[in-house]
Amino acid sequence: MRRIVVIGSGVGAGKLAARVKRLLPGCEVNMILPEAEGDGTGSGGPFSAHIAGRRASRVLLAAREVGVLDAAELSVDLDANTVITGSSRGRLAVRYDQLALEIDATPRIPRALRGAPNVFAWPCADATGLDGLLAERVAAGACRAVVVGQGAEALEALRLARAAGATPVWVRTRAAVGDAANAVDADMWRHAARMARRNGVETMNWTGVAMERMGALPAEGGGFAALVAVGPDGSDLRVEGDLFIWTSPMVVQNPALTLDGISLDDTGRIDVDGCLRTGAPGVYVFGTGVGVERMAPDGSVERAAAVPAEVPGLIRALADHLASIDGSGASVAPARGVAACPAGDLAAELARPDASAIEGVSAEQAADLAVDLAAALGDCPCRLPALGSVHGEGPGVTVSAVGLGSAACVRTEVETEFSVYATPAVEGGSARDDDDAAAWGGLPAGHAVKLLAAKSGGALLGAQVVGRDAELCAAVVSAASLALRAGMRVADLAQAELPGGAGELLRRAAAVLSNKLAGRYFGITSDEFIASREAGAEFFTLDLRSAPDWRAGHVPDAYNIPHTQLRKRLQDEVPRFTPIVLVAATSDAAWSVACMLGGLGATDLYVLDGGMAFWPHALEKA
Repeated sequence: MRRIVVIGSGVGAGKLAARVKRLLPGCEVNMILPEAEGDGTGSGGPFSAHIAGRRASRVLLAAREVGVLDAAELSVDLDANTVITGSSRGRLAVRYDQLALEIDATPRIPRALRGAPNVFAWPCADATGLDGLLAERVAAGACRAVVVGQGAEALEALRLARAAGATPVWVRTRAAVGDAANAVDADMWRHAARMARRNGVETMNWTGVAMERMGALPAEGGGFAALVAVGPDGSDLRVEGDLFIWTSPMVVQNPALTLDGISLDDTGRIDVDGCLRTGAPGVYVFGTGVGVERMAPDGSVERAAAVPAEVPGLIRALADHLASIDGSGASVAPARGVAACPAGDLAAELARPDASAIEGVSAEQAADLAVDLAAALGDCPCRLPALGSVHGEGPGVTVSAVGLGSAACVRTEVETEFSVYATPAVEGGSARDDDDAAAWGGLPAGHAVKLLAAKSGGALLGAQVVGRDAELCAAVVSAASLALRAGMRVADLAQAELPGGAGELLRRAAAVLSNKLAGRYFGITSDEFIASREAGAEFFTLDLRSAPDWRAGHVPDAYNIPHTQLRKRLQDEVPRFTPIVLVAATSDAAWSVACMLGGLGATDLYVLDGGMAFWPHALEKA
């Protein structure tokens, strides 16, 4: 009887085993769980509870007739197609026809900080120890939990640290090349940090500090009391904490790398083909530890590290692939509802006895070619190229993205245009900003959407959203993901039927971007504005906010005419032949005014992208 063995403890591994058993009811499917993690128990703290929620359910696996084995020790004999397990019950050898390994990337703590009792990686296996130390420090008084990194894992760690009663401190660092966090642009991460500060998170910008330049000061009772570094300008940086949680960079550290045929690709992830096959016969790998094919800005496909949102798709594709081959790996009639594996079909075609009928190819050559294809074919289209996505939920702030970010487009020299559409934040019990409330009335406050499109053709390339409502942010990215799959232009997206608050936010951001691509007006970022002023450019900066907001802080030399008073004061107070930069709380009113002034014949109109919500520089006060 054919046997498929899945090694892993996560929900994804459980779903793979269950789906394979459903597609192949006559096949024996075994799942091997690490014994220390298999019971799903923990200290009851938020980090342990979160890890427990990610584990496969033994009850559900048993209900789906998947055999579950515990293993405190594991080894694989590739020559004998056997997994050797060791547990409290003794040793057991399990033969397999196909073996699927769940391997995730994990954070790498700098060498100088490894082994310290108050330094942890997240996600980590020692969630119980992390919760225990948090509870101890919180009980002793105020506890500062310092989270290092910039990505979904960092936001998650901040949220869980607060749930444990600690004071979260966010040290934002630069993401490594190829990191999924790069799908979110720097201005959107800055906006997320501002939102986190409004929700009581202390934030520090260390994005200019290389990881290897960081150090630590020892604490009297053991461990470390502070992180230290030298800033890009030579300044001394320091952040004190009771414990430190590392979330970046993510690397693959797994014993499976010692097996023959399993190696890392150029992205630092395990090298697999389109069917998730490794170079080891019959061995497959899935999870965030593998490299995947992802759409590149120029329309081609490039290798990238898998992200958590892509794993369910990998699992489904792998299950379908296993259901379309037999125990030897040859293509067979697939299970009902499963497409045949194209690579397997090709290999089987070349291995047919009459393959010598192919001109110039002998039967022996065709057989050898079939073997080579089965082992090395890397472009098997069992699944679509990934889009890349990010979704992280922190204290009062969520960051989501799909598709390409500005860094990827710059790297491949693809010219892009972007738009930022934001709704005003509501802080405490204060009234909303008087920034054309009618224009965004009904939309959820405290959200910003950024879209990127190709200048040539206007094709949508990526979408990013930062906001307070996690479900709304996910809905924006979900709609954008389908638009990317459909190859939509932003002009089409601006006219699409998109219901609800998420759809309206996405449609309005697309409308702004469509107008920019059509040349109706121009955007200018805060950095471009400062650089232009320093280079001697002359602007008339028109602040459209209310007078009290303008007096509280404004762009240097900005002239204030509230949006609601502009028509009355336009002729007498706004110059006609000077380039105008329009500034609003979130840029929404500024886009409306740009359209109005353009209709009156004005040219050289610029809108400060994101408005004052995205202004990171010093302000003037009246």
